[in-house]
Amino acid sequence: MTLSLQIWAATLVTAVLLTAPPGWADAAPGGDESSEKKATTAAIEANTAAAKALLEQSADFLAAQPKFSFEAQTGFDSVQMNGQHLAFFENKKALVRRPNRLRVETDEADGDEHTFRFDGKQISIDLPGENAYVAVEKSGTIDEMTDYIVDDLEIPVPLHDFFSSNFYQAAQAGIVSGFYVDEATIGKRQCHHLAFRQIDVDFQIWIEDGDRPLPCSLVITYKKAAGQPQYWARFDDWNLSPRAGDKQFEFTPPKGAERLSIRAAVEEIREDTEAK
Repeated sequence: MTLSLQIWAATLVTAVLLTAPPGWADAAPGGDESSEKKATTAAIEANTAAAKALLEQSADFLAAQPKFSFEAQTGFDSVQMNGQHLAFFENKKALVRRPNRLRVETDEADGDEHTFRFDGKQISIDLPGENAYVAVEKSGTIDEMTDYIVDDLEIPVPLHDFFSSNFYQAAQAGIVSGFYVDEATIGKRQCHHLAFRQIDVDFQIWIEDGDRPLPCSLVITYKKAAGQPQYWARFDDWNLSPRAGDKQFEFTPPKGAERLSIRAAVEEIREDTEAK
């Protein structure tokens, strides 16, 4: 049985068990409440394992690529003090060269642009609209650099796991349950729709079918944040053999530009998500 069929079968069994009327197991010969719970638990566990297997397959494939690029249309909710949700959109172009080169260009909906670069020795952010920039000495791998930003500086970067050595390591650690939702067409790609639950977030991911199991789309719901905001991304134009010379990751500050701390730069970027 193929992996897709295993997932479909597990999903069907779980659906039957979860929608069966109360006491159905007692009515069956030899059935009892404990056996019903055990069967439901076993089906959910099998379904979660099958969905995680597809997620791991995608992560392993991407981890095997020495360099790659993609474009992403992303968006996020900003929950205002009055509870209203405002949606903001961005276009991103990412270029990765393992183990220590990363470039991410971001075009915001209001026309602002900024480019993040990491060359294995320095983190830089160019903010041309503010006539400012960031330059922070930080040597190491992409993983070490993103750990510094996300863990040490506590700056959220929703897509950072896709730049890591293997995004499955971070994703699977907190998974409580998961299941295969259905097949879906995104653009011209046939994708597997998976849904997972973690303690703090729920996330859905769509993974391309076939011999290039790359992410097609992503939705994250922050369950414990006020208003349960979401972040979403649609991935396009995956290139597994892009041009990735050293100069694409290096940064020279513009003359006359103000040097900001990385925290100040993040605040500049976040300003437009607050209601005026």
